[in-house]
Amino acid sequence: MSGPVDLLACYWTLAGNYVFGDADHSPWDFRLRAEAAAAAGYTGIGIKQADLRRVLAQHGISGMRAILKDNGIRHLELEALFDWCAEGERRKASDADRQLLLATAAELGAARIKAAGDFGAAEWPLEQMHDAFQVLAREAQEAGSCVTLEPIAFSNIPDLDTALTIIGGSAGRGGGLMLDSWHVTRGGMSLAQIAALPPGSIGGAELDDGTLKTLGSPIADTLDRRRLCGAGEFDLAGFVVAVAASGYTGPWGVEIISAEQRARPLQAAAEMSYQRAAALFEGRQARTS
Repeated sequence: MSGPVDLLACYWTLAGNYVFGDADHSPWDFRLRAEAAAAAGYTGIGIKQADLRRVLAQHGISGMRAILKDNGIRHLELEALFDWCAEGERRKASDADRQLLLATAAELGAARIKAAGDFGAAEWPLEQMHDAFQVLAREAQEAGSCVTLEPIAFSNIPDLDTALTIIGGSAGRGGGLMLDSWHVTRGGMSLAQIAALPPGSIGGAELDDGTLKTLGSPIADTLDRRRLCGAGEFDLAGFVVAVAASGYTGPWGVEIISAEQRARPLQAAAEMSYQRAAALFEGRQARTS
């Protein structure tokens, strides 16, 4: 890997003392988060749909655009789309999120929109998921974005092979993988397989650390006990090398979801998360401005 590396503060990293659920918006104003991210060294930031609706009500698209420009934030990540393969009321709610995320991506130039599978008992046929994702990827491409599908062990898209089958021919054309070091490690995903992926397969990569052994339930551990990069037991250096070997050159998300991170003051949350992630790229010219 050579050249500067851009780091993006994923939504949860700088969301503060939010409450998980349908109203999981940040108590901190979007401008304050963008300013804290930029001051720490980030060149990207993420935002989730509930928070996005609130920010748009406060600032509007033009206000968001100005905030990003004022702080040199060049990379915007939007999340998260669920139930994109569901039916009935769940699909109706998903389509409302879908319209919001795609429209915002087109307006603000968001390079990626995160999507995931179902965490319940949904049994969507693989062919159905593949076909639905192709439509979603085409819509993302038309919006100038990419929908990135995240394999998560406790979802119905638990591994790389399943995710790759669903993404199919959309890889690099509106679709791609979202690989999070947490889910890659906890799901036992192969770094060698990641390194061998064709260019364009990976649409986004995220960094965080943790223990190799799950503490408590997988979901509770995922939401409360992620650690700053370098403060856990993950092979983050190997993960970075594998993702880079696939040809990925986009921004690296930093996604620290934990009770400790939620309790930190905004600037400390930004500075600590950035510095620990940037240390992974020492010698690779991690951006500091």
